[in-house]
Amino acid sequence: MSEEIFRWVVSVGVVLGALGFVIAGLAMLRVLGLVKEMKAKAEPLIDKSGPILETVRISVQDLAPKVRLISTDAVEITKNARQQVIRTGELLSDFSDRAKAQVARIDGAVDETVGNVQQAGESVIGAVLKPVREVNGVLSGIKTAISVYTHGRRQSVDHATQDEEMFI
Repeated sequence: MSEEIFRWVVSVGVVLGALGFVIAGLAMLRVLGLVKEMKAKAEPLIDKSGPILETVRISVQDLAPKVRLISTDAVEITKNARQQVIRTGELLSDFSDRAKAQVARIDGAVDETVGNVQQAGESVIGAVLKPVREVNGVLSGIKTAISVYTHGRRQSVDHATQDEEMFI
């Protein structure tokens, strides 16, 4: 490559570089214009948002201790509720155990009472029926004696069989 061609290549490179700088400068000017437009549009919003942000800041400062207090109270309430649930569970378990014991005790007492009533009933039946049988036997003897003395003869076997069947 000759020196003259080399100079032309370098000159074209310098011109292209300068042209790139000019284009970059123009682009920067356009970006600057857009930024100014955005600033013009944003300034009224910033002016309006200033008092709002100040109100929000004051509200947050006022509410922060209250929120901390509420969260602390909520933690305490949760702990107390958990303890109450545990106590209630223990109470119900204890009540259930006692109720089972009482039911078993009552069941045993009822069984014993039923047995005693049955035994007393059998004793009463035995105590009442024995004298009734004895009195019935005595009355039957007296009746037979009266019948023999009044009729002067003994009754037939059929009559005695009939009397015995009444006792069966």
